[in-house]
Amino acid sequence: MLRPHIVWFGESVPAIEEAVQITATADIFLVIGTSLNVYPAAGLLNYVSANVPVYLIDPNEVAVKSRKVTYIKKTASEGIYDFINMIHG
Repeated sequence: MLRPHIVWFGESVPAIEEAVQITATADIFLVIGTSLNVYPAAGLLNYVSANVPVYLIDPNEVAVKSRKVTYIKKTASEGIYDFINMIHG
């Protein structure tokens, strides 16, 4: 079965080490459509520098306690417009 870029529960995430390195150097960190409860991908938030703004787009309530997050409670297709307006003023 061919399923590129899909990770099922219990499987390792391809290139997670590279994702950690990229996350650590990000200027802005945007998360779209997740509960931030599925690891190891949810753990990437721990590698974002303290001074980097984090945005989360999801229509459902998401509890993030580890840091300040600008939460956009909309679907991905709606929320991305709000995000663009926020970062471009």
